[in-house]
Amino acid sequence: MKKILSLLLVCAMCLTVAGCSNEKKETKIPETETRTDAEASGAVDEESEEMGPNGLKLVAVGESFQVDAKYGSYLITITGIEKTDWWERKYNNQKKSVILLNYEVENINFSSILSEGVKVESDLFKILDSKKGVLSPFLWYFDDVSKAETVKPGEKASGSIPYVLERDSEYFDVIFTRVTGDVAEVRVDM
Repeated sequence: MKKILSLLLVCAMCLTVAGCSNEKKETKIPETETRTDAEASGAVDEESEEMGPNGLKLVAVGESFQVDAKYGSYLITITGIEKTDWWERKYNNQKKSVILLNYEVENINFSSILSEGVKVESDLFKILDSKKGVLSPFLWYFDDVSKAETVKPGEKASGSIPYVLERDSEYFDVIFTRVTGDVAEVRVDM
């Protein structure tokens, strides 16, 4: 019995070592194209593209930004940022505050087997304050706004995403992030 158990243990170890070989496996990440309204209409020259303070393509507040992904396209527009009293309402102190990133989204034709449409959540953005600090999502919602819902192809919606603000800021850089990296930014003054 001990010999059989030992033999099974040796076989298991051999399979483990074989599974950890040095062979590299390449995985393809679907590339995502993004463009603004002006680019979609052909009005912007690649060479004249304005760069923002973080070295990314600059998009204006209120300007739509088109995302062309593997499963379709959608437009997203940052419409502004507003300060709330949510931190005080939740924690009964004023040590921090919460801002709302306001947006509009139009789903052109984005749909996949995992989702019937576009759901705008905090992981689509990175928010920097004027001192380059990264804001964290505030994981609590009040009745002031509702949580993000899936926007089906052909539909439009607007919403807000709450973020924790640790200190006062003159402006915020809203950076569009994708699987392939950061792609564009919007500077929003307070």
